[in-house]
Amino acid sequence: MGGFRLLDLVQFFLPVLPEIESPVEKIAFDEKVVYTVGGAFIFLLGQLPLYGLVSNAQFAIVDPLYNIRSIFAMEKGTLLELGLLPVITAAFIWQVAAGLRLINANLGLRYDRELFQTGQKLTAFALAVVYAAGLIYSGYYDNVIRGYDPLKDSTPIGSYVLLFTQIVSWSWLVTLMVEIFDKGYSFGSGVLSFLTLQVATNTVADLIGIEVFKVFNSNKSESYGALMNLVRNFSLFSPKKNAATIWHAFTRIQLPNLNQFYISLLTIGGVILLQNYRIEIPIRSTKVRGMSNVFPIRLLYTGGLPVLFAFTVLANVQVFGYFSTVVLSKLGAPQLLVSLLGKFELNPTSNNLNLKTGILFYLSNSTSLLQTLLSPIKTVVYAFSIVVLSVWFANKWSYISGSSPKDIAKQFKDQGISISGKRDISIAKELARVIPVASVSGAFLLAGLAVAGELLGGLGKGVATVVGVSSAFGVLEEFMLEYQQSGGSQFTSALSGLQ
Repeated sequence: MGGFRLLDLVQFFLPVLPEIESPVEKIAFDEKVVYTVGGAFIFLLGQLPLYGLVSNAQFAIVDPLYNIRSIFAMEKGTLLELGLLPVITAAFIWQVAAGLRLINANLGLRYDRELFQTGQKLTAFALAVVYAAGLIYSGYYDNVIRGYDPLKDSTPIGSYVLLFTQIVSWSWLVTLMVEIFDKGYSFGSGVLSFLTLQVATNTVADLIGIEVFKVFNSNKSESYGALMNLVRNFSLFSPKKNAATIWHAFTRIQLPNLNQFYISLLTIGGVILLQNYRIEIPIRSTKVRGMSNVFPIRLLYTGGLPVLFAFTVLANVQVFGYFSTVVLSKLGAPQLLVSLLGKFELNPTSNNLNLKTGILFYLSNSTSLLQTLLSPIKTVVYAFSIVVLSVWFANKWSYISGSSPKDIAKQFKDQGISISGKRDISIAKELARVIPVASVSGAFLLAGLAVAGELLGGLGKGVATVVGVSSAFGVLEEFMLEYQQSGGSQFTSALSGLQ
């Protein structure tokens, strides 16, 4: 008789949690296209502003989380206020717990797998509630609630409830959409697909966004896109003005700048370059004589997941650290204790809360290259933390995800495949010489690339690009494989019939 497991506690929530049923039969290629495009469209609707806030609230919000928003698709003052942070954090918590044997789960069994997925979803729901409540309690929205004056009016309970409901409901909806992707209705992982989508749309908008906004604490109005604003203000007959305009295009704070764009562009090139490095192991079939092929092991064997894990850990340290400083301050704790954890100061130009001292300061990224050079200890601690967390997770991920040398060797045996020139018994040993090295080396290089972008002042743009581009390759490979196996798409056939 089996003993009680912690995982079994999840089954008490099964009747009340919304559930996406696994497909009974294989989803057709064209249906996957519809689900993918539809899910992407719904996700982008999350950029609609929260009801109950003033116009252009994103510029008036005093933001302590500005440096992690790009990484987790968090859009300030919108339905995507929390972005993908709750679902990503929940997924990593459960995956690491399973990998470290903190929970007893056999993911090969359908029952355990369903409980495991439900546990992730339940944790994501709970984290969304905690994050939203923390933001509201900290006074994050107080300056932008329509019709509310913090200095004169009483606590706007109704507005708080309305904002809380919108943020949490949309976060739960995003979690369910991720589950739709992960259960095979669409291409690729839900989290990685949505991150890729957000990176692509934001990159285009940051460069050529045509919408015009009034700059906070200024009488100026500027185009959202950095290049568009440069073209709009460029004049052939004013050399001095043009020099200032070009400098501003690379350094503006409240809106995207060209410095962040070029960091993203260089990061894209770096990821594509690393993606092309791989080792091809010759394999042959033991069932069909003369059939041989190669099994590629890429340098980026674990993709961008280790980097995403590292920044998820530090992002949660930042979020809960900020909440802790607010709670301690409101409870009247000694200022020395609060400052030891982290001291935030308002930057009136950007309207962001910048860390100046404390433990949180050393675990936060730099806002510019100058700050990186002026804070060498912080730079070393931050870079070391990201690289170590990335490498550690990469080393563990192949065993957590079922893609370890032993798992691959078992798949080879089941499919009647062996490595050319090697005995069957040495397949796992041969793969163990390559896979761990590829996992750790790829994670180290991607982490270095992401950290370099942060130290140059990318504010998460480079990190988002690392994860987005590496994820895009995985989604594209799955798309092309499905396309070839299905013999083409009905959409393609319909279009060819019009010619």
